[in-house]
Amino acid sequence: MTPHLGQYIHFIRRHSSPHMTVRILLIVLVFCSLSIRNVQATEYPSVKVAEPYLDLRTGPGRGYPVTQIVERGDWVEVMVRRTDWLKVRTAKGFTGWAHQNDIARTVSPDGEATQIATVSADDFAHRRWETGFKVGSFSGARTSDLYLGYYFTDNLSVEGTLGEAYGTSVDFNFLNISLTHQPWPEWRYSPYLTLGGGIKNTSYSKTAIQVSDRIDETLHAGLGLRVYLTRHLMVRGEYRSVMILTEQAKNEESDEWTIGLSAFF
Repeated sequence: MTPHLGQYIHFIRRHSSPHMTVRILLIVLVFCSLSIRNVQATEYPSVKVAEPYLDLRTGPGRGYPVTQIVERGDWVEVMVRRTDWLKVRTAKGFTGWAHQNDIARTVSPDGEATQIATVSADDFAHRRWETGFKVGSFSGARTSDLYLGYYFTDNLSVEGTLGEAYGTSVDFNFLNISLTHQPWPEWRYSPYLTLGGGIKNTSYSKTAIQVSDRIDETLHAGLGLRVYLTRHLMVRGEYRSVMILTEQAKNEESDEWTIGLSAFF
């Protein structure tokens, strides 16, 4: 089941309260989602084979068969990269996959050895986009969510989270916007602080005492830890203290714990 975005849109249209913060943050999330789209170039860099030959495979792996051999002195265009493998196209229009170690033995149009960039802990410290999937617990309910983050600096980022939770008698969807501060981005085990707010849409089962659904605004503060694994991957764990701004005399407070796998670029 995906989060019920239609309910959020209906809520925004129907209410005209002075609480404009959440709505502005929603616009920020949409803007970040659109900005992440990349336009692939139609022209690709070319390199010249310097070894006696270059094997091209049908797929990005040693298990794929070699179907083309590019001879020394021939040029190939480097089109796309997938982990340690690069898809190339020959002058005759044939395409295939070559290992990055083999491409590193080619030369550029200037006659210099081809430089193959590798992802390192330094890229982790200076990342600009981050996305991932997390699971956890919110007041005893099982949660799952997706998030997208953009870094203004190495220390400061904005994140949008969309998720849902299931309890014994209550289900809810949520949309959050957060600011995170990472004091030591260069650390492999990097702690951070988070602060933000959002919308929580609660649905009660027929057996619950309160059967009418609720839509509440929320505020949260928390701390977490990012652990760099390898390449573009990291593990992330987080704790949040959440305040639910209800229409009742007293607001509600809840604890949220999550852990998940993320990618950065």
